[in-house]
Amino acid sequence: MKKLLTALYTWCLLLLLGCGVLLLVTAPKEATVSETENRMLEAFPKADAQSLLSGAFSSGFERYLSDRFFERDRCISLSTVLKNSLSLLSDADALKLAAMDVRMDDAPEEDAARVEASLPGEDAPAETPAFEAIETPAQKPAETPAFEAIETPAPKPAAAQTAEAVGSSDQAPSLIRVSAALPSQMPRTPLTDYDRGSDKSEEKAYIYLVEADGTKKQLAWYYKRFIRDGAYQLNRLAALLPEGGQMYVVQAQRGEYVVQYTLDLDRYVAYESEIEDYLEPLLDERISVFRCMDILEPHIRAGEYVYFYTDHHWTPLGAYYIHKAMIEAQGQKAVPYAENRLTRQSGSYRGSNAEKIEQYLPQGTKDSVEEVEPSLAFDFYRVQNISELTSLPLNNPDLKGYQALLWLNLRPWKMIRSYENNGRKMLLVCDSMGMAFAPFMAYYYDEVHVVRPHSTYYSVEEAGGTIKEYIDYWGIDDIYVVQSNFFSGDLYRVELNRSIGDRP
Repeated sequence: MKKLLTALYTWCLLLLLGCGVLLLVTAPKEATVSETENRMLEAFPKADAQSLLSGAFSSGFERYLSDRFFERDRCISLSTVLKNSLSLLSDADALKLAAMDVRMDDAPEEDAARVEASLPGEDAPAETPAFEAIETPAQKPAETPAFEAIETPAPKPAAAQTAEAVGSSDQAPSLIRVSAALPSQMPRTPLTDYDRGSDKSEEKAYIYLVEADGTKKQLAWYYKRFIRDGAYQLNRLAALLPEGGQMYVVQAQRGEYVVQYTLDLDRYVAYESEIEDYLEPLLDERISVFRCMDILEPHIRAGEYVYFYTDHHWTPLGAYYIHKAMIEAQGQKAVPYAENRLTRQSGSYRGSNAEKIEQYLPQGTKDSVEEVEPSLAFDFYRVQNISELTSLPLNNPDLKGYQALLWLNLRPWKMIRSYENNGRKMLLVCDSMGMAFAPFMAYYYDEVHVVRPHSTYYSVEEAGGTIKEYIDYWGIDDIYVVQSNFFSGDLYRVELNRSIGDRP
């Protein structure tokens, strides 16, 4: 009997081992999208002598296994249901934790408790601590301040692409292969009706790195049905605009892709995205689409610090160039970057992508963060219940890194109010990429309103109204959409779908 049980255990163990090997062999090796988590899952790490010796392969393989275990999305969903059902938190407590963003996708865990604690009326510090401004040697034309990563490798500019070829920031940039600085002339058939439940298409749009011989390295892909759904939601959003109102859209590229291009400019000659080609013909005529990397590629090749190395965000300088293309497409002159109040945070930090992209970076690579405030008079507010204003400093004084910018995880609405008497107001619908973008818009609008249509940062109940009701109440003229995750899963589009129109 004992021998029989031993044999049975042995065969069960061998069977489980065989199933594990089979699942590992058949699992996707490229980066794919998790619809549940709204992020790209880890790709199988590159195995070479350098990655094996440095330990990058083993850490990458560990993350790959974590991302690819059997029925992962269902296990996560079941875990969430169980945790919620067993939670002792009241609804009010849950809302407060959400406001603090305990998950802290974009911030270190130890900083989470200081987000809500530093709000006025809750023992907030009397004054905003001063950050140390770090002086660096001049590297750019007069308008572009010196800005380099701390302890990061210098990008390798292509020999044929110089700063002079890109043009100074006083000139309207010729940044587009198709047409990023100006609205394109692609024929349009706006998508005005869409049933996500019946669309099961597996067609994909890709992002590539292109080599000189035309070879393409696939970085990521997006289901075209997600792009169709996104186009439908954007058209619904544009329909809320008053007569003469316009919408400006950019799909921000994520840092884990851009850094691969930035660190190997001798090999790659272009960064291509098919998303905009597929999206633009489906949009309303009032929506202008801007191509992120067509705008930023020349600045990357000129050695400018427009994306962090260890974080998935662009830097404030990168966001500046995106805003500049949008403003100049409207026939206005963009305020020079150096005319803002610029304060370099003291020290350096490793961002949210440090472990994901360590195989591409020298050991110990860190980033530096420059906080930007408009040089004009302004006030910054948290907005609750559609009209209740709480005054705050523009950036969170208790956090460092990108998460400090515009109180990254604060919910539900934010507003920058300037006193330029431009007579216009805008709404920025964004994910975290919008936090570096919003301050630059204060020069052109009397009010810059910001919302992140994500369940962690927004609910109609706490917000006091839907996006439609907010637009009507505040008299919004234009809408800007700055997103990096809008087409990668259901989360942002589903949340936007729920929050756009009238309440049931």
